[in-house]
Amino acid sequence: MHRRRRHIVVLAVIAALAIVPAVALAATTISMSGATASFPLIELLTLKYHKVKHGKVNFKISQGGATVGIQEAAAGKVSIGDSSRPPQTGDPSGLVFYPIAKYFVCVVTNPANPVSNLTSAQVQQIFTGKVRDWSQVSGAKATGPIDVYSRTSVAGVLTTFQNTLLGGSKVSSVATQEASEGLMQNAVKKDPGAIGFLSDYFALAKGINPVGYNGTACSVANVVSGSYPGTSYFYEVTKGPASGQSQAFIYWAQTSSTAKKIIQTNWIPLGKIVPPVKS
Repeated sequence: MHRRRRHIVVLAVIAALAIVPAVALAATTISMSGATASFPLIELLTLKYHKVKHGKVNFKISQGGATVGIQEAAAGKVSIGDSSRPPQTGDPSGLVFYPIAKYFVCVVTNPANPVSNLTSAQVQQIFTGKVRDWSQVSGAKATGPIDVYSRTSVAGVLTTFQNTLLGGSKVSSVATQEASEGLMQNAVKKDPGAIGFLSDYFALAKGINPVGYNGTACSVANVVSGSYPGTSYFYEVTKGPASGQSQAFIYWAQTSSTAKKIIQTNWIPLGKIVPPVKS
């Protein structure tokens, strides 16, 4: 009787030990939200990282704008916030912004109105509402009112555009606001009188006319050379210093040759790790 009891106990222990590896090997899920501009890159990076980790790390990604990602990271709703701007006044404190890639913003028009270049003064006049008709813009083929498109206030690309190409000015309230890069792109594609601004992935796509700025084309080559000014970083944002699987993913995105190859398809790799910025 006692022997049988011991045998049962031993089997129970073996069964318990057999369960431990299965629990230890359970996949980790990293939740992310934020910038629509960085989403195409984040999607590519996370898909590759999932394969690199043999399915042991999964990702749950949503968009909504850089500010949304920053706020949700601060509130602990997501592991990582995706941002297309650095920290600014009004952001929650205690956040750490890790740069993972460089991107740039282009002024864009409809291909039916292939404006090749605008000066900084012209960009300011158009987007602040001082110039309202294409007849006032040299090189424009469009006629009639200028239809200005902008992004909503949560967009990091809006911050980058205003700080780098608009001289710190604000886009006029008469502009039609779009909630994402994709919606902005579609609006400009459909409207011959449109002008807007997009991050490079969307600006350099078919059906969009990227406009030069002060005689410098909006291109990867000119960003790399330092001659084009409309640049910023994509950041991964965590509440406090990144740890665990979030830290591992961010470090991989910053340093691995595999991530670099993905980044350089449409964006600019860091070259070396850029120090994180705290809010």
